Amino acid sequence: MDDVTLSDEIREIMADAWGVDESALPENVSQASYPPWTSFNQMILLVALEEHFGLPFTLDEMMAMSSLAQIVTVLRQRRVGASR
Repeated sequence: MDDVTLSDEIREIMADAWGVDESALPENVSQASYPPWTSFNQMILLVALEEHFGLPFTLDEMMAMSSLAQIVTVLRQRRVGASR
């Protein structure tokens, strides 16, 4: 799975977790660019990501995941979507 495909999958998870249309999310969505991305919505997103990918995140990973790009980076470091 390439980064674009993983980003698209994460955007779908975000939209579903937050109950918004995916088109409402900025292209490179982040806490800084999307005011509805509150600390509460961060927790909702983290739970949705953990459930979807079947893995728990460390506190450091959770703190780093404040943008779509950073979420992709954390998931790549965890080998999500890597070819076997």
